[in-house]
Amino acid sequence: MHEKRKQLIDFLLKQNQGYVSAATLADMLNVTDRTIRNYIKDINENFSDIVIVSSPQGYAMVSDDSQGNQEEVDLTNKEPEEAILEFEIIQFLMNRDDYTTYEELAESFYYSPQTIRSRIQKLTINIHSLGIDVSIDTRVFKGIKLVGTEMQKRILLESFFSSIHVKKENYKDFVVQYFQSWLKSETIESVFRVVDEMNIKYQLNIEFTIYKKLTVQLLIIIHQINEKRLVVIGDKELVKLTEFKEYDVALAFQTQMSEYITFSEDEVVFLVNYLMSLQLDLEDVEIANRNSEIVEKIESILRKVEQIYHVPTYSEQRYRHNILNHIYRIIYPASHNLLIYNPFVKETKAEYFFSFSVASNLALQIEKEFDVEIQDSEIAYLAYHIQVIIQSKDKKKRKAIILYTRGYERTELLASKIATYFDELEISRIEKYSSDHSFEDGCLYIGIDLAHAPQNQTNFVAVQSSFKSADIKRIRFFLEAQNMIIEQASIYWMDESSPAEAIHHLLSESNQEEFYDPIMKRETMSYTSIGNLVAIPHPYFEMKEYKERVIIGINEHAIQWGTEKVQLIIIYIPSSDVERNEYVFTEFFQKTKSIEHVRSLVHTSSEEEFLKIWNQI
Repeated sequence: MHEKRKQLIDFLLKQNQGYVSAATLADMLNVTDRTIRNYIKDINENFSDIVIVSSPQGYAMVSDDSQGNQEEVDLTNKEPEEAILEFEIIQFLMNRDDYTTYEELAESFYYSPQTIRSRIQKLTINIHSLGIDVSIDTRVFKGIKLVGTEMQKRILLESFFSSIHVKKENYKDFVVQYFQSWLKSETIESVFRVVDEMNIKYQLNIEFTIYKKLTVQLLIIIHQINEKRLVVIGDKELVKLTEFKEYDVALAFQTQMSEYITFSEDEVVFLVNYLMSLQLDLEDVEIANRNSEIVEKIESILRKVEQIYHVPTYSEQRYRHNILNHIYRIIYPASHNLLIYNPFVKETKAEYFFSFSVASNLALQIEKEFDVEIQDSEIAYLAYHIQVIIQSKDKKKRKAIILYTRGYERTELLASKIATYFDELEISRIEKYSSDHSFEDGCLYIGIDLAHAPQNQTNFVAVQSSFKSADIKRIRFFLEAQNMIIEQASIYWMDESSPAEAIHHLLSESNQEEFYDPIMKRETMSYTSIGNLVAIPHPYFEMKEYKERVIIGINEHAIQWGTEKVQLIIIYIPSSDVERNEYVFTEFFQKTKSIEHVRSLVHTSSEEEFLKIWNQI
């Protein structure tokens, strides 16, 4: 190998997967930037054990931890050939304890080493995006190796296989084709039969995606146990799981599959937790003999969430019961980092954004209390519970005070008429008006035939006792104006390359830098991108009141924001009114749920133009 190429490789290896600019590398080796690019091209094409990846930040040696600036990939959107090859590579590496060279993989799958190297790079990114604790360890001149626990490797293999698009009527033959090197076709047929029987017996109502996942995982379990590749839990967890319905289902599977394998206690624990992660449609049986310590911890979390958001997660018994049972169930699979199955995460995050934000806070506290990792798929389930609570609450009415100077009885009749027209108003009282009248904040004052109406009073509307259409419009306009928030927004155009830079830019421009840390804290819970090129960053809610503020940023180009591309950034500093916050988040979603509308917004060049299009949507 050319000496300078070797120096380049050695230098990048010492950077702990950090990116180094071409200019820095060129300066170190005393060559031009162009020469550096040529070196890297030559290395990637001719040395199969080395992969150097590029990004706007420079170059780095590929590894499982070096993907921070790469776009995450939806496994279900891949071409079948690509998806099958990735599954086969994982299956090939599954039980190999030594390193495998790219040449060996190329010979096994009839691809060139360059193609295999490229696919391994993509595979590394895809594994990282799933959040599964498995990595591809890459060693120069040695090859690659799959690193992770047996449990996580099984989840990884099943995830990649079940993501391959195949028609229901062809699925069984498809499974036989790709697992016949592991198991006899009779065994595979038997597993399908067992799953069908369990589906009927326990009325699981399994949808096709779960059917795919469950059948494949059972096949993987049979093969791995026979190969002495066993799950090791290291904790007497089984006794804690016997109270769950999934335990009964797991024992039934164990009995039906006893012809092929013998389950250890740890393998039963894995199967119970795996079934719980699938969120099967089991009857809602009250969990008996719950661990009182766990229950107390969950209740403490629910109390804190209620104090912060004023959502009755604890004080109302029926809500506390439902959400406590749900959290109690998912703590176990979460403790093993088993992915909770939920195909509607993206839709939930976008449509119920405020509930998702509350759920993210709830998830963070669960993580701290139980030392588990809660991913977006589970946060979405928590958001469902929060949304049910919010939707069932009676909408808060705005207090209205009627002012008059004469004719109390007539004013009282008119107050009833106003209450009939405006369901969102609560007529709290009727007061006689005087020039030194004291006005309360937070109330709407409606003056009837006042000869001398108060001046510069923002929460006052004057109407006539005849109460004609003009009077109705005047009150309606006032009420709608209270919900208008975008008109007071600060709007900026910018050119940043990361979420952190974009958020910092907008907060600096609007003199709101104190919100940077709480907003970034919220981003670490779950990215606030909601699709359609939109993100809605907001502070991590704490027990403090904020003054409502909206800061809008339009970036010159779309930037990677979690799993989404984002160009329209709407920073929302929330009010202390939970109902108001839900309204605002819902408004943002309704205005941005069409990609065509968002593209119109990001192509604007002035505040006037932006507001005009926003209000037309």
